[in-house]
Parts: sequence; C-alpha cells; structure tokens
Amino acid sequence: MPSFKTIRRAARKPLETCSFRVGTLLIPLIPRNVMVLLYRLAGTVTYYVAKRERTTGLANLDTVFGNSKTPAEKKRILIQSLISFTQTMGDIFWFSRFTQKRTGKYQRFIPEDGPYFKTCAHVIITAHAGNWELIGLESGLRGLDVASVAAVTKNTGVDKQLNTLREKTGMTVIPREGAMRTLVSRFRNQGKAAFVLDQNTAEKDGGIWVDFLGMPTPVSSAPAHLAYRTGTDIIFAFSQPVKGGRYEAHTGPVITPPPFDKKADQKAIVKQLTQEIMDVISTQIRNHPETWLWSYKHWKSVKPGTDPARYPVYD
Repeated sequence: MPSFKTIRRAARKPLETCSFRVGTLLIPLIPRNVMVLLYRLAGTVTYYVAKRERTTGLANLDTVFGNSKTPAEKKRILIQSLISFTQTMGDIFWFSRFTQKRTGKYQRFIPEDGPYFKTCAHVIITAHAGNWELIGLESGLRGLDVASVAAVTKNTGVDKQLNTLREKTGMTVIPREGAMRTLVSRFRNQGKAAFVLDQNTAEKDGGIWVDFLGMPTPVSSAPAHLAYRTGTDIIFAFSQPVKGGRYEAHTGPVITPPPFDKKADQKAIVKQLTQEIMDVISTQIRNHPETWLWSYKHWKSVKPGTDPARYPVYD
C-alpha cells in the first residue's frame, strides 16, 4: 500500500495546477484596492508564521548590512520584501485580465523613451526585485521584441499556464536549457533577451564567482558571454512598487561590451562584464532593499578557499 508521503507527492502537482487555474479565474475579479490590502496582509502574516522564510531573510540581511541597520530596520525591510513578493506573485493573475488597460494604469516606464525602447538588440538584466514579470508584459504591449530566458518549472502543467500568461502580450519565453543558439539568432534580428540574474548558478551550469552585495557568489556568465560574443549592449530594467498598487519600471544604465577579439582573454572579459552587471544589481538592492527577495538562499554555495563564517547560516 502506498505511503502517505507517496500519495501526497502524487497529489501535489494536480493540486498546484488546479490552484493556478482557480487563481487565474478569481483573482482578476477582485478590485485593486482590495488586492493591495490582501497582499499587505499576506506578506505580513508570512513573516510571523513562515519560520524558514523569516530566518533565511534575516540571515541574509545580517550578512549584507551587518550592524549598519538595526534589528527593527531589518524586520521592516523583510516584511516589506515579503509583501512585495506576494504582490508580484498575485499580480501574475491580476494583470492576466484587462491586461492592456491595467498595465497602462498601474505601471509606467521611467524614462518613457530612451535606449530600452529602440528597435535594436539588447541583453536586458533584471532581478527578483519589485515586479519583474510586469516589465515583460508591458514591453510586449509597447511592441518590443523581447524574449525572457526562464527555468522550466517542475510542474509542467503550471509551467505551461504561467508561460501562456507571460506571452499573452507578445513576449516569448525561452527555456534556459539550450537557449544560447536561439538568442544569438534573436540578436542578429534586432531582438531583445531578458535575464533575471540574482540567483546561484553552479559552476557546472556556467556559473562564475563574482562579488554580489559584498559576498563571493556564483552567477550565470551567459548574459555577459552573449553580449561580448555578439557585440550587444546590456541594459537594466527594475520595476519598483509604489503607492496605490502601482509600479515604476526604471530602465538603464547601459553597458557596452568591448569589441570581440579572438586573441583576448575572453574568460577575463566575461568575468569583468559579469561583475559590472552584478554591481548595478547590488546598487539597486542597496538603494531599495524592501523590494528584493531576501527570503531566498542566495548564498548557499561557499566559494572554495573562503571562510565559511562569512556566509549566512541557513536552517
């Protein structure tokens, strides 16, 4: 007879898929002001009841800010971070209906024009800060040819539904595995590709060690590698939550890679470009810590030869 654990594992994916469908149907019906209150309530409750997320977030905040912020400040930042993440996840559903009208009302790009909107190839870099999903939706509505490079969700049913919502305004979702050839072709045709670049990427998966928020961290070298090999500019986009359930999507700065040279030390150039990218992301997070996802285990990998005491301790 199957164990309870086996039965629970077998039932999990269908339940997740069903919940996603229900969320898609019901959440868009709720008024925006009510949704904002629900996000705030859910994020605040999560801080008090989700021990793992709370301890992970506070450990990360201690590692990055040390004694430069008080325990009360770190608590406030983490609660706001959980509210921001809850809002981002809920808004995947809420913006799935009346998308053009709602996006036009609740998000604006800053600046309204500029390099981001040019018909040219770009490596777009963002992070799990604010509503990174909404940037792609509005970019599609603005007629930009953007592809998002994303990891495939373990639940294929949820993954399919999620990508349908992401692509409804014209953005393309490209699975991370085997994406390089597709992206090179896109750049040759003046397309853009977006990467969320603030997660651990193991060395065996193309990660390289750079400084991220003062910590040695393995991150993907793919965006820098692509930019250097194809001569494509790197541009940043961060969507920040503001009052009234609205967002401001800030674009820029731009990093122009050096001309490709077969005789140059390509690994060193890619590492330098990756470090420049992470420096911009680090500045964004330090300036707006309340919008970043602190409850993720960003430093679960310890660089060989580095004192483990520098890293946060996770449960």
